[in-house]
Parts: sequence; structure tokens; C-alpha cells
Amino acid sequence: MKSAKSVIKITQTLKNWLEPNNQALQEAIEKTVSEGLFSKQDIQHQLSVLRGNVENGEIQKWANRAGLTDQKNAKGKKVLCLHAGNLPLVGFQTALGVILSGADYYGKLSRKDPYLLGSFLREIEQIGIEQEIQYTTDLHDFQNLNADHIVFAGSEASVPQVEQEVKKLGAAKEKAEYLIRTAKFSIAYLEDWNEEVKNDLVESMLRYGGKGCRSVAVVVATFTLDEVKEELSSAIQKFWKDNPQQQKPAPELKYQFAYNEGIQRNQLWLEDFLIQETDELPETDFTVNCVKGDEAKVRELKAQFGTKVQSVYTTETEISGLETEELAKAQSPPLWWKPDGVDVVEDISSTIS
Repeated sequence: MKSAKSVIKITQTLKNWLEPNNQALQEAIEKTVSEGLFSKQDIQHQLSVLRGNVENGEIQKWANRAGLTDQKNAKGKKVLCLHAGNLPLVGFQTALGVILSGADYYGKLSRKDPYLLGSFLREIEQIGIEQEIQYTTDLHDFQNLNADHIVFAGSEASVPQVEQEVKKLGAAKEKAEYLIRTAKFSIAYLEDWNEEVKNDLVESMLRYGGKGCRSVAVVVATFTLDEVKEELSSAIQKFWKDNPQQQKPAPELKYQFAYNEGIQRNQLWLEDFLIQETDELPETDFTVNCVKGDEAKVRELKAQFGTKVQSVYTTETEISGLETEELAKAQSPPLWWKPDGVDVVEDISSTIS
């Protein structure tokens, strides 16, 4: 079991940081909102999820699940984390996992989300844990770091460039281990349609502008889009009213709408969001592809899309041959959820002989 004293310190620090009256956190929120990086509603949603995680004792549970002990940990390892910036606090879980493991944490924060995670790391620095905590928005600050482990979140296309830059700077050892995270979206399977399912689906599709790997971009349902189009449209409009988005859709969305009109593809057009009936790979932001089908169709698409899929969500049904999660938890996962199927704590920890 992970040292109780260490876990208590980390847990209490996170609790203190999440306090609504924490001035440092409030300043980070205001900076993030004022610079148009993320909406206040999305930030508050993320913070609310983290508060629930802490109250549920999930830091200790995560340490236990990862099997951390005085023998199995990452103490003495240098871990360089290259964080994404597509969601508010998207790098938080990785940073917390590295710190929980006992490794020295070196974080390259995204310029798209530098304030929120930075404010947490400043508080961690002050609690006297025996780990190095360093962070910056400039990768060049880690020249000659010789890290043992690199954790990178981003697009598959950028992986070769990132690896080349890390090598050029000497930021990682020649034989450093890499944990590359590139999942793009999730799938939902719906057998029923009711108020709860509708609201859970809308939250899973639209929270954070649909930019996260846990965001639903493919829906397989036992019913057609036409059967729920009116209700779904109203629910989406209500979500937007309650959660104004700062991100603007790309022009490609209108081109896709026009293309669908031309080929007479059924769709739900909402000016800056598009739901279309197709089982193709979702490649355009602010779109969700839906198809009528059963469990076999879900398995087919999961196999077809491969590592681009993060999670498969259902309401109640388990799908044979697939690991699934609750749709209601799509945007409020436990601390130990596994991006790309890998637990960062387990991945960087090792048994010390």
C-alpha cells in the first residue's frame, strides 16, 4: 500500500486547492476565462468532478488499485509529461498520477491551459514531499533532463515530431520509455430513449465542445435519428443555453452539411453542431455520427476505428467482448480511469529489488 502519510498529504493539498475560497485557484480560473481559453461552466464542471473524486477517497483507492507499495513505485524516476490543452485541466490526472507514484515530475504545460494546472502544482511544491516538481510552457527548459519516461498526449500525426524534438534537446534518455496517448473519441450504445438517457447523451457529446477523447462522437442506437430528432434538438439547445461555448466551429462543418444535403443523408443541423446518419469515422469537429444497429455493430465499429476509440458507453447493457462504461460517467470519470487503456501510475512504477 502507498505510504498513508504521503497519500494524506496529497489528498489534503488537493482538497485545499479545490476550495471555492482558494484565491490562487480563483485567479487561475479568471485568467483562463478572460483570455478565452475555456468557458467558466466547463472549468467549474471539471472542478466539481475532481471534488467528488476527492470526497470519494479516490486518491487512496487509485494507489491501491495500482498496487503501489514501498517496493513498487516510481521513486527516483524522472517523468517528463507533455500535456495537451484541448480541455480545461486535461493534464491533471497524469500530473497527479506521476506525483502519486513517487516519481519526479517535470511538466510541459500547454499554452492553451497553463494557469489551472500550474496553480495546483504550486501548492504541491509547498507540502514538502521528497520529489522534484518542475513545470514550464517551454519544452526547451528541459534540455539535457535525461528523463526516464515520457508521457505525451496529442495527435498521432505529431508523435514523430515530438519524439525528434525530445531527442534533439536531450530531454529524455536514449532508452527512455514512452507512453503516447492519442485516442480521439468515444462510442455510445443506446437501447432505450428516455429523459435520463437523452440528457446523459447530450452531456457526453457537448461538454468541452466535444473535444475530449471521452466525448461521444459515434452513437449506435436501436432506433433512428428521425425518431428522436425533435427531442434531441431541444435538449442540445437547452445545454448550450446553460453552458455557453467559447469555441467556434470550423468552416468544414457547413461544407459537410451541404454535402449531406446533396446526397440526401439524414442529419440534424444546429448551425454550429451537426449530427449525421453514417457509420464512417468521425473526422470533423462538432459532428456526431449515428447509425441504427445492435451490439454487433458496436463491436464492428470498435474494431474498425481501433485505437482512435477511448471508451464504449452503455446505459445498462454489457456488450460481450467489450469493456464498457456508464454513459452517465462519460464526463465525470474516476481518478483511475485509463486513457488509451493504460494506467499512468502502473505504467511508470517498477519493483525495486
